[in-house]
Amino acid sequence: MDWLIDAFQQLQFWHWLTLGLVLLLAELVTGSTYLLWPGVAAWITGLAAMLLGVPWAAQLIIFALASIALLLIARPLVKNRLLIGPDTDLNEPGRQLAGAMGVAAQAFQRGQGRVRLGDSEWLAVSEEAIETGDSVKVVGVDGTTLQVRRV
Repeated sequence: MDWLIDAFQQLQFWHWLTLGLVLLLAELVTGSTYLLWPGVAAWITGLAAMLLGVPWAAQLIIFALASIALLLIARPLVKNRLLIGPDTDLNEPGRQLAGAMGVAAQAFQRGQGRVRLGDSEWLAVSEEAIETGDSVKVVGVDGTTLQVRRV
């Protein structure tokens, strides 16, 4: 355990700046924003060590508190700004179709049929009787199946 304390006592400001740079470069590769906050906290700690000459124990506390504070305060702001999370339609393009207007490509039988939206045909379901050529509106999406109603 003494070796660990000896290693901490040797911490210099450039160790923190290097750690911050490595974490920020790793963030560029992953794009998760999780490594961004400890990277920025390492830079804050390095600047505090360089400008204020804080001892190693205080450096560790600054790093921990800055990491937690940035994660709790800054991450939600950036998350909303970058639209990261469940509200995006990035991997679910069908969700973008809600509200779209189309035409029935075939008559629905037993509540199922096909709908043409633009240059694509989609499997669709409806509780209404829909005939070929009827105008329809997408009211929901379940996987790759559209839920439509006649307009």
